Amino acid sequence: MKQISILFSFLLISTNSYASNIGDDHLALIDNESVTFTLLHEAQREFILTSDYNKKNNHIQFEFESDVLLIQIINADEEVEMVFPVSAKKVNLGLSLFDPGSYKMGFLIEGEQEIQFTSISLK
Repeated sequence: MKQISILFSFLLISTNSYASNIGDDHLALIDNESVTFTLLHEAQREFILTSDYNKKNNHIQFEFESDVLLIQIINADEEVEMVFPVSAKKVNLGLSLFDPGSYKMGFLIEGEQEIQFTSISLK
């Protein structure tokens, strides 16, 4: 029985590691048939602890090291489309808010001077 518990724990840890691509050698944290979410530079990895795409609810979820104060969405024409006040470490963002295309997503993180911009593409 103890071996089954250890095996289950190992599988659970492996599944969680796979769901969050933060340890990969590239900057795409989420990359699937619906959405690609990419960091702009390696240093941003320290801010996001986990990332995942929930296909059933069609949203992306993030857990951050510090509170995200707001999220800013900028379209391909460099126009601000949306701004969301957040004030939380866990963020769920519904993809139904977006039309297919590419956007910049900026996170204002507590304790950081600059907005951390990322890239999101909806297919």
